[in-house]
Amino acid sequence: MELIKKAIKASLVLSVVSSSVYAQNLDEAKKAIDAEKYQQAKTILKSLIASKPAEAENYFFLGNVYLKTDYADSAKAFFSKGVAADKDFALNYVGLGAVDLDSDNASSAKTNFDKAISLASRKDNDPYIYVAKAYISAPKPEFETALAHLEKAKTMDEKDAEVFLALGDAYRGLKKNGEAYSAYRSAFDLDKNLLRSKLELGVLNKNSKAFKESTDEFNSIIAINPNYGPAYRELAETNLQWSFNVPAAEKPAKLQAAIAHYKKYLDLTDKSVDSRMRYADFLVYASDYKALEQEAQAMIQQDKANPRIYRYLGISAYENGNYEASAQALKDFLSKVEPRRVIALDHFYLGKAQYKLGDSTAYASLEKGISMDSTLAEEITPLAAEAFKAKKYAEAAKLYELAILGPKATLSDHFYVGYSYYFDYAAKTQNKENPSSELLVKADSAFSYVNTKAPTYALAYIYRARTNRLLDDQKSPKGLSIPHYEKFIATLAEKPENLTDPKNKDQLTEAYNNIGAFYLTSDPAKAKEYFNKTLALDPANTYASEVIKSLNGSK
Repeated sequence: MELIKKAIKASLVLSVVSSSVYAQNLDEAKKAIDAEKYQQAKTILKSLIASKPAEAENYFFLGNVYLKTDYADSAKAFFSKGVAADKDFALNYVGLGAVDLDSDNASSAKTNFDKAISLASRKDNDPYIYVAKAYISAPKPEFETALAHLEKAKTMDEKDAEVFLALGDAYRGLKKNGEAYSAYRSAFDLDKNLLRSKLELGVLNKNSKAFKESTDEFNSIIAINPNYGPAYRELAETNLQWSFNVPAAEKPAKLQAAIAHYKKYLDLTDKSVDSRMRYADFLVYASDYKALEQEAQAMIQQDKANPRIYRYLGISAYENGNYEASAQALKDFLSKVEPRRVIALDHFYLGKAQYKLGDSTAYASLEKGISMDSTLAEEITPLAAEAFKAKKYAEAAKLYELAILGPKATLSDHFYVGYSYYFDYAAKTQNKENPSSELLVKADSAFSYVNTKAPTYALAYIYRARTNRLLDDQKSPKGLSIPHYEKFIATLAEKPENLTDPKNKDQLTEAYNNIGAFYLTSDPAKAKEYFNKTLALDPANTYASEVIKSLNGSK
């Protein structure tokens, strides 16, 4: 009997020890997640799952790591395994709902969230907290919905620091910075080990451009825990933003500090692909494309399957002049990534790289990028101007057509659409390429738009006149150009001094001569009037002189 008691006692001790080790390991995994040591967290959680496959909580936290690091399919797989391990454990349903939100399936998400909440005990507020976090972190955040769940969680435990941390995130999303600050402060007051809440206080200051205060906050975290990586990341990003708001002489020091802090962050977060991608985002923001290309190349050696790496490589290769590598990397990215994760810059940079390579598909890629973010059109104007200067008028016309798709397109951009089409037609005519009159129709439309928006833009009238001269029947002209030449003259005449200004001589004599020539047969007196205007400006004008002689001789 005594031996049996000893055996039972031993088993109880062993059970307590195993439970303690398990709890400690799960706690370590949570700490690793908070410290953005995602690879370490995955290792711990996978080990826990291998040793205790029936513990559903491990699957939830592992799925969360994958969701945080943009692997929604893997996250869903682990949440589903968690449900299979224990169908009554609430949080894996929350995880499945978060994946639904990530896939823009709000209806299915709510079903999963409702299931999770229905399984929660009266004292368990975790499902409410994690449902709120899912709504906050979703591609289309629902901060008010999150707040409703967090208020419920708070009524269940008014001293739960995690509730206040999530409240801070929700209020910040709603741009209620005062409430957010109070919530983060309460979270830290309730749990001094919850460094994330103190970190978010610094982020609020950073977002308000209170860089000194945010830096002090992050340094105070490092004083508590010198190995807390996220504080160094935020210091880096604060110094970077600060560098844009200081005198030029101080900028290098801020940038150097930013880079040093980010390298420290990488050292503290096991240099996983996920932490390196955050560094890559930083390098994009810092416009350090040399370092970005090196980092992208290193990441590809680590993980060839992650499509985001190809995005970084494509952007950096383009900025470094490696257009072929850029185009290939971005094609690889677009072939690997889910369509909903594609952003405007992916198509836009591909288009720019294709353009530099002389690939005719460039315009479609550029247009696709601009259709997703019209502000990108502003970057097209320099490319268009460069093409026009190089007398690549067909290219210039296509590029200016893209440039005018942006919200800040200028009348000059619209004018150059017509200008490019006009010169494209002229160049092709000169080269005996028999161009389509459609080029002239497009030019006329562009010049017409300019004069509709700016009736005093004289240059557009004369180019519209020239365009219509070419559109007219050359054997039996209908005078399509005449109204536009007349409008050009009338526009200059609004300031009489313009009619005698030498800089306008060539264009005015062109207008007078063309109007005079049109009226030669139908109204010789009117024709003579215009040819005399030419001679008043340019007495040596041969054509006007010959016509006037002819008209005088016919009397």
